[in-house]
Amino acid sequence: MARAEYVEKILGVGDCDIVGSHKDFDHKMPKDHFDLVYIGEVPSACPTCGGPMQRHGKRKVAIAHTPVSGRPTQLHIEFPRYRCPGCGYMWKPAIRGVDEAHKMTEAAYVAIAQNSLRHTFREVARNYPFTHVTVKNVFEEFMDEYAERLRFEVPAYLGIDEKNLKRIGMVTVITDLEHRTVFDMIQGRAQKDLGEYFSDLQGLEKMRWVSSDMYCPFWKSIAKYTPNATWVIDHFHVVRGANEALEQVRKSLQSKLDRKGRLELKKDLTYALRKRTRDLTPYEAASLYELRKESGYEPLMAAYDLKEDFFDIYDAHPTSKEDAEKAFESWRKFIPKDAIYEPFRILAKTVLNHYEYIFNYWDCPSRISNGYAECANRLIKETDMRGRGHSFKVLRARTLYRRQNLERIVRGENLSIGPRVDTSEPLFITEPVGGDVFVDPPTGVSVDVGTGEIPD
Repeated sequence: MARAEYVEKILGVGDCDIVGSHKDFDHKMPKDHFDLVYIGEVPSACPTCGGPMQRHGKRKVAIAHTPVSGRPTQLHIEFPRYRCPGCGYMWKPAIRGVDEAHKMTEAAYVAIAQNSLRHTFREVARNYPFTHVTVKNVFEEFMDEYAERLRFEVPAYLGIDEKNLKRIGMVTVITDLEHRTVFDMIQGRAQKDLGEYFSDLQGLEKMRWVSSDMYCPFWKSIAKYTPNATWVIDHFHVVRGANEALEQVRKSLQSKLDRKGRLELKKDLTYALRKRTRDLTPYEAASLYELRKESGYEPLMAAYDLKEDFFDIYDAHPTSKEDAEKAFESWRKFIPKDAIYEPFRILAKTVLNHYEYIFNYWDCPSRISNGYAECANRLIKETDMRGRGHSFKVLRARTLYRRQNLERIVRGENLSIGPRVDTSEPLFITEPVGGDVFVDPPTGVSVDVGTGEIPD
């Protein structure tokens, strides 16, 4: 192998020879320097007018490279310049493997973007001879440059939820429930924000089911832009209303107790009251059993039973919509008329106001749930906190893009991510195999649920 080929293989630049190297310390951190000279072809005739070219001195440029031996690396490349005396055309070589616009090798440009998906900009900058601000700018420019090559196809099963981030504000998170991945993020959650996004989205006719909470702009956007989709109000948001109603009853009763009773009810029993009966510890179950015997706590335990019966509308009737509807009607009529139970009557009214979309849950072939959207929100929040407050643009890129996706689009492959089939059959189920790795049975491919990457 020729010497120039070794240089290209190790340092990532072509048509160059190495003439020296040295090490220095920048802020007590060692940094490697390599001196290169251009040895490639030079023009004998002007490409513009065809006249003879004359040598016009030399120039040297400093180029950042990926770390060599674990240390920041900088290449100093010397190259000749030629000038045409006839037309004034100035020639300098386009060195293979060098991104002149960013003053770094193409390998470094890609590596910075890939590493920025998993690490903070400050952490990435430790491996390069520039600041974290430069890393951030490179990451954003890379994402803008390659954005068109990564296409997210509209999923058949879509989840919508919102997340309030400290510096960014409200963000709408859209998830692909079939593939358990984040489909996109929208800054804001107002009707205007959602309308602008969905009006530009192609392939909405492929969408079949949408799961969200009861937020009105979500439904208005779904009804307007997804003609073939059925809206399902996520059942976790529905049953949460029962716990909230129980909490209001508890607070109402607690305000009438003496100080000792308030402390016992607040500290010892609040958590137990929120739990399902089947999940109670022996101690918690015994405490609630004794509470039923005490005078004055009858409304609280009746509220607890109302909460449990409301959860059983889903749990006891997982396959029969008709039985679930009958169970709800029976539950609604069973609510006592006392004023303290008003939160449960409000819950019943909420269900009646959204009756069709709540009970669409039983029509979906795969019991659609927005649970993954809640998981995605947690991951987004952790990513935002690790970056100590990203801009929306950076946070969205770190959430949507994955390392192996970047490797494919850099190779020039357009990558489509989305539904594999358009079907009314059950969802592709993603089964856990331990830790945060899941396996998709139809393909047998392991997928990291936290990053969406395929483990090596």
